[in-house]
Amino acid sequence: MLRAALLQGELALESWNEWRRNVNIDVIDFGSHRMIPQLYRNLQRHGVKDPLMDRLKGVYRYYLYKNEILMHRIGALLAAFEDAGIQTMALKGVALIQLYYRESGLRPMLDADVLVHAQQAEQAMELLTRLRWKPVRYRRPQLRIPILHSTPFEDDGGRQMDLHWHLLWECFNAKDDDDYWKCAIPIQIGEVQTLALNATDQLLHICWHGARWNEVPPIRWIADAMAIMGESAEEIDCARLLKQAQKHHIVMPVKDALEYLKKTFDAPVPDTLLKSLAAVRISKIERENYDVALNPMAPPTTSKILRMLYYDYRWLSSSTSSRFKSLAFAKHLQAKWDIDRLWQVPLYVSIRMARRLLTAKSGTPLRN
Repeated sequence: MLRAALLQGELALESWNEWRRNVNIDVIDFGSHRMIPQLYRNLQRHGVKDPLMDRLKGVYRYYLYKNEILMHRIGALLAAFEDAGIQTMALKGVALIQLYYRESGLRPMLDADVLVHAQQAEQAMELLTRLRWKPVRYRRPQLRIPILHSTPFEDDGGRQMDLHWHLLWECFNAKDDDDYWKCAIPIQIGEVQTLALNATDQLLHICWHGARWNEVPPIRWIADAMAIMGESAEEIDCARLLKQAQKHHIVMPVKDALEYLKKTFDAPVPDTLLKSLAAVRISKIERENYDVALNPMAPPTTSKILRMLYYDYRWLSSSTSSRFKSLAFAKHLQAKWDIDRLWQVPLYVSIRMARRLLTAKSGTPLRN
């Protein structure tokens, strides 16, 4: 489906005919279903006449309707942020539609993503609460600001938005995002002016997301990356992309994503960039962290858990004063394991370790 949706000419038509012969549209996965609008539009451009086109058009119109409602809701929310003096940046689908797709129906969204400055995150959460948006995951999400990069909220109609105060999970220091704000570009959502990542940072963000495991097959990232490079290939600053990937220790996912795009879709990725990414020295702990991102469902060993916790601690300690490092890490564990009280963290750690030792000794998995 991806090739039929993204390629042009005979290659697109050949891919469509092959997919049409071998796939039952009634049983495709949700990730592929979200690609149908772009498939429909590409087939329409190629003059394809097929009884299935009416069904594809129906899916396109369904996502168009849902996106228009969500965009209207987010536009009102951005206006409220602006009135409160909270600067915003639209991320992922909201920004990509405005900059690259230019049709709401082409880029399905499950939610909207909005970035605010870290120092305004708590103010933004308070405003969301006043506007009757409820936190989805945590009862007191403001306690997670020092140790997470985002958290979801939901309105009365079930529409969701992810409030971000860092662009990436790998940003723990408020200053880590300054460069992204400085180089952001203006866009308009409805009647409201906001910001979006520039083309280089947009591509970095998409590749980082695309290379990570998701319960919904994340093939959407491929279309996003191709849209960015198709529209703004000349604006991609390879030196900046390499620098930011090294800064956040995400060289491996970025390299893998770009290599895949070049090999499979002939994306305009310079060989010099791929060679530069391949030449970066990657530590063992970074490789393990990437392995976890690729397959978080794999049962880890006790030693691997300890190494991953140490990795988290290193990130936190790199941007936390020495006086509060231990407390910051304890709060991180509290959020990671959804523990009600901070004083329960040491007890919870002890219980988890004891259970793993008993499991290893008996060879029989223990139930939670």
